[in-house]
Amino acid sequence: MRFLYFFLFVTFTISAQNKKLEVTINSITTKDVNEENRLYYINYQIENKTKDTIAFFLLPNALIANTASSSTLYTVYKIYQNGKFEDMDGPFFEYETDEELEYATLLNKESEEAKKLLKTIQTNQAIVAMNYYKQYKDDGGISEDFKWVYYRTKLLKNIVKLNPSETKNFSIKTLWNKNRFIKNDELEYYLNENDTFEIELILDLKTDLFKDELHEKDLKSILSNPNFIKGEFVSNKFKLDFKE
Repeated sequence: MRFLYFFLFVTFTISAQNKKLEVTINSITTKDVNEENRLYYINYQIENKTKDTIAFFLLPNALIANTASSSTLYTVYKIYQNGKFEDMDGPFFEYETDEELEYATLLNKESEEAKKLLKTIQTNQAIVAMNYYKQYKDDGGISEDFKWVYYRTKLLKNIVKLNPSETKNFSIKTLWNKNRFIKNDELEYYLNENDTFEIELILDLKTDLFKDELHEKDLKSILSNPNFIKGEFVSNKFKLDFKE
């Protein structure tokens, strides 16, 4: 039995020593924008624990629930209710731009304000996609697959690099629509305001998952780089406020 404890201790120690990234939630602030919507600002940091310059795929300023995160660039989150992990798809959802988040807060999606904002979002997305395609062609790209070019460029633009021992700070802006019932298929969760809630962030970093969205030379460059990392890195837990 003592040997087993020693083995577990050594295994844990080696694992801790080999940890390449440390993720820490530093603060969470909130702002009620109207009677139905509360904004959450999740401020966190990623620290390179190595003496090498490392890189990884991540869209660090948006998040997605653990239950929906099988193939994503987003930072993943888990919700704990009274200390128990609840694998709910919500209450937060992914917003990549401030305009998308603003649109989600509007109470009347049929208003002129909402229609104008939605058109702005669609126009901006089209402009970004066209610019990606133009740059790809200017660089000598030969593919005519507009969608593939868009996702390839987006993927390559979401490579985070950290210098040796560097720490970078990020902020995620997301929204709770104050709905306390969250339904996933046959499962239903209730956000009781008297319960204790915590959030945990996870960097579920992948490399070969996106191979269909990359050129062969992109993938070769990434997979041959020992400092282009993959793996799962979990943050501390931080208290969430769902009180009225």
